[in-house]
Amino acid sequence: MKRYAVPLIAILLIGLVTGCLGENDGKTMPETTRSVQSTAKTVETTPTGQTSSQTTTTQTPEEPDPEELLKAVNTIRQFTYISNATLVMVVTIGGDNVSETDNVTLNIIEKGYMDYESWSAWINSTTVSLPDGVKTNTSMIVVDNVTYIKTVVEWVKVEDPETSEIVWRYSIVGLAREYLKEKPYSVENDGTLKLVYRVPEYRLRPLATVYFATSSETVVNVKDGRLELYFKDGQLVGGRLSFDVSSETEVNDPILGEMKITQRGTWDETFEITSINERRKVEIPLT
Repeated sequence: MKRYAVPLIAILLIGLVTGCLGENDGKTMPETTRSVQSTAKTVETTPTGQTSSQTTTTQTPEEPDPEELLKAVNTIRQFTYISNATLVMVVTIGGDNVSETDNVTLNIIEKGYMDYESWSAWINSTTVSLPDGVKTNTSMIVVDNVTYIKTVVEWVKVEDPETSEIVWRYSIVGLAREYLKEKPYSVENDGTLKLVYRVPEYRLRPLATVYFATSSETVVNVKDGRLELYFKDGQLVGGRLSFDVSSETEVNDPILGEMKITQRGTWDETFEITSINERRKVEIPLT
């Protein structure tokens, strides 16, 4: 089973044939957001000609220390999370026997557990296509960096090592480990520290290929990549990943014949870390 065999494109093709396209064991992390005080003196003149002074204190946020944040992230050995992704696309399918353009929205809710000590994970996701409401459930288990994906019929062992590599790299912890080594594009702090990074195409293409390519011949393009990392009290609590994507695929369907499928749209995913360093057991599924 190739890493391209992920259900998004399958949902689109099935829809066409049937006529319906369209989530802490208590390690204290260092506090990285502190305040420094600056004072300003205001001089006022009283009616008697005397002057009085009033001191005003303002708070200026100190710049975050990426090295300290990275140290904190590197102490995360296991974590659970919830992610919510929205994919909004215009899909065009053209061929000798069919020509159709539809607007497609996919909502993907994912709950998972990842263990960076044993290199094991489980991920359960539910994909809902709108407006028809078709729901697809998918499960993935990684044990010792070997990936198993549950199909409609059975668990399938995936031999391609790139599948598990993508699981680790594009998790919110994996992204934080990678990008905290670089300078953020912008920094915001409204109680939650937000670091924003621009993500170039070549860094996002492997992820986009998993969801949009049906073969090695699929052309996938990505632009306007953006990563946000969220911290509270020096601890990674979540983030957001978004980008624009397009792909072109040529397929030969036994019913519809040769077709060219063009997809253009946006990917927007938010992550929330729900627990840290709570070890859970992950077992190889029965295949």
